[in-house]
Amino acid sequence: MGSKPRHTAEEKRAALGLVEVTQTRTGWTVRRILKRLGFPKSRYYDWKNRAEAEKLEDRKGGVQRYPYAILPEEKEAVIDYALGHPREGYRRLTWQMIDEDVAWMSPSSVYRILRDADLLYRWKRSRKSGEPPPEPVAPNERWHTDLMYLRVEDTWYFLVTVLDAYSRYVVHWDLLTSMTAAEVRVVIQDALKKTGASPQIVTDNGTQFTAKDFRELVRDFELEHIRIRTYHPESNGKLERFHRSTREALDEEELENLSRARQIIGRWVEFYNTERLHAALDYLPPAEYWAGDPEARKKERREKLERGRQHRETINRARLQQAA
Repeated sequence: MGSKPRHTAEEKRAALGLVEVTQTRTGWTVRRILKRLGFPKSRYYDWKNRAEAEKLEDRKGGVQRYPYAILPEEKEAVIDYALGHPREGYRRLTWQMIDEDVAWMSPSSVYRILRDADLLYRWKRSRKSGEPPPEPVAPNERWHTDLMYLRVEDTWYFLVTVLDAYSRYVVHWDLLTSMTAAEVRVVIQDALKKTGASPQIVTDNGTQFTAKDFRELVRDFELEHIRIRTYHPESNGKLERFHRSTREALDEEELENLSRARQIIGRWVEFYNTERLHAALDYLPPAEYWAGDPEARKKERREKLERGRQHRETINRARLQQAA
């Protein structure tokens, strides 16, 4: 009586793992997960602190060390590998080290080792765009996102767009009934899951992009968040230009209700991505730069121009001979 623990060490680890997995899959905050699970916050953080100190095991008499604790030489290997790959997030480092037989451990263990060594987010801290970063040279290196107010009948809605900076391709969009940080986060999270990308994210300084929900998204997906200078919308000019084109495209449309508005926007985005020739892309549609072969299209155009020149030369010479 009284000697049997209420929760074993394995049960505690399982509970902590459930919270971690749920957070990864849903993007929810720890507080929200604990509330749904009916898990007292005080107990969760007590177990979490004990796990990090390797003191989850119940002791009888003397000190009993957790048999699966990370070895000192493993910690050294993780730190050395991380220093050699400074731009990688801890999750990617985890699987690279497993594949290369450097260290075999969970992402959470790697996270704790790098956190204690102050090696987390070395390159992925949020920054303001005082000095603009170099232009991207491939799709999914940098995305721009923002909201556009859109009136449908007598109601204001909010168009959230995720635009790839390299290709000007609209990666994802949604028309929201409100512009809370949680709803905006879901739009961007869906774009990330759909593509599997890990781009830089450029936003303004609106509350949706400075709130806790968005900061957690940046952390969970290991992104770099670039915030434009206050009162300087030109820094997000690629997306501002898309918004202007969108307003022009919707001017002649009857947005009778939310469902109708979404259909019309969907058709416009499809046309914009796949058919509309973009001046900044050598007059190719964004889809060519997003997932096509723009150089092949440019070569095809040059060949057609040359064939046209040769055809005109042949015809003109023939007509000159006939007139002679």
